[in-house]
Amino acid sequence: MDSVKYAIVNTKGGVGKTTTAVHLATMLCRTGSCLLIDGDPQASAASWAAWRREGGLSPSPVTNRLLGKAVYDEGHQLGAKFEHIVVDAGGRDSASLRSALILADMAVIPVGASQLDAAALHDLLEIIALAKDFNKKLDVKVLLTRVDPRTKDAAEMLTFLADQKMNVLKSRICERVAFRRVIGSGATVAEATTKDQAAIAEMESLFNEVALKEAVA
Repeated sequence: MDSVKYAIVNTKGGVGKTTTAVHLATMLCRTGSCLLIDGDPQASAASWAAWRREGGLSPSPVTNRLLGKAVYDEGHQLGAKFEHIVVDAGGRDSASLRSALILADMAVIPVGASQLDAAALHDLLEIIALAKDFNKKLDVKVLLTRVDPRTKDAAEMLTFLADQKMNVLKSRICERVAFRRVIGSGATVAEATTKDQAAIAEMESLFNEVALKEAVA
C-alpha cells in the first residue's frame, strides 16, 4: 500500500510550518512508520530531529533532508516503505515547495491572521493551481496558526479565506510559549516537562481532523 503524503507549505515564514510538520509526523508514528522530509533550506526540521535523537525521545519519524526535485523523486520512491510521509517545505517559492505539492495527497497551509499573511497567500494559491495541473488528487487545507484569541484577526482571516473558497480546518493553533520551548529540545508539547494542556489539545485536534479522517476515507 502506498503511503499517505502530507506537505506542510507556505511561501511566508514565521507561520509555524515546522512546528506543525514535526508534531504531525511524531503523532503519525503512533499509527505506523513515518518519514519526515525537510525540504526547507533552513533545515529547521532536521535540526529538531537531531535534538530529538540526542534527547532519546520516542517514537520518532525517520528524517531526511531533501531539496528541489529530490523531494518528489525520493519521496515517491520511498512511498512504499513508509505508511506516512510529511514534507516540511516553504518559507519561499522554491523547487522543493513545488515538488512537495506534486508529491502530496494533502497540503496543509499554516496561515497567520495578519494582512501580510493574506497577501502572501495570493502567491501561494497561484503555485497550488499550477501544482494541481500535475497532481489532480491534491487536497488543500488551511490551518490557522499563531492565533491570538484576544483579537478579531482570526475572524477577519476566516472571511478572507471564505472569499477565496479555501477549505479551512476547524482546528486552530494559538500563539503559545510551549511551542517555542519544545522545538529547541526536539520534543513535542505532549512530551514537555511542564504540560500545556491547551497546546496539547490543539495538536491532537489537528491530528484527529487531518490524519484520522484521511485514514477513514
